Amino acid sequence: MEQQNELIDGADPARSEGQESDYDGAWKETLRSHFQQVILKCFPELHALIDWNVAPEWLDKELGQILGTKGRRNSQVDVLVRVHLLEGGPQTVFCHIEIQSTYEKDFAVRLDLYNAGLKWQLGQDVLTLAILADLDPQWLPDRHTFELAGFRTDRQFPICKLVSRLESEWREDSSLIAQVARAQIAALRTASDPLARYGAKMQLVRNLYKQGHSSDTIREMFRLIDWMMRLSQRFEKQFKIELEAYEEELHMPYVTSIERLAIEEGMQKGLQKGELIGQIKILQELSELTSPTAEELGQQDIAALSNLCQELRQRVRSRNGK
Repeated sequence: MEQQNELIDGADPARSEGQESDYDGAWKETLRSHFQQVILKCFPELHALIDWNVAPEWLDKELGQILGTKGRRNSQVDVLVRVHLLEGGPQTVFCHIEIQSTYEKDFAVRLDLYNAGLKWQLGQDVLTLAILADLDPQWLPDRHTFELAGFRTDRQFPICKLVSRLESEWREDSSLIAQVARAQIAALRTASDPLARYGAKMQLVRNLYKQGHSSDTIREMFRLIDWMMRLSQRFEKQFKIELEAYEEELHMPYVTSIERLAIEEGMQKGLQKGELIGQIKILQELSELTSPTAEELGQQDIAALSNLCQELRQRVRSRNGK
């Protein structure tokens, strides 16, 4: 709380520059890396029908050719994947999955059109599913029906409403998919409030350590949360320092150790000096210490830069009451 109070001084909650989140990228990565978990959590009935011993086949290129990308907003994600089924049905089925993070008036109509277009082009029935990642629990566009003069079509889509799941069966769920869903909802709720975004992200990450996950799982969850909940430059600097202090307090250097390993790898490639200088410049800004200059830093060796970096970290922590 002391950290957040200190951040309030001079902060403008209405400013959100630099924290635009890449929901598309984060969800596509989640789907590709954890597809089975996504289906299990969001569409368990389908999960039970799939033969998970056969790797899913991703058809992004085919999807782009069929649906196109002109005029598409960054608030939605489409993927097309072919999965093998267990006995008792067709050998394979195409799954078209859309993740929608904003309200769209004719969403169900568009899904109906996409489903028909995919079926026409692929020559096979297509299963269309929707993950609704918006904030309105009352918006449930799961069906498009048309009837006139004796003609009738009625197409219903399985949907997974994240905000509702998090308030019900996922309330105590600590799985990776539930964590990504929390990050998405929190990101939307704090889209125009950098301070609230900072606090929400830090709380989500702190909870990862309290839930007893392995170090690898925490790193993966953090990677996706970090992708989903971008911070403005100022808050990103503060976040890294507070996270490192928290990990040291718990004796769990799971996430920040990755940065240190990256520095070591940079040394092997002749890049460590530049990495250290970059960190020092950030720490100088946070500690309000302007010397030595960039030119003077460039003349120092790795050991001296590393020692200075550690000294500045201690100075910043002392200023923050850590």
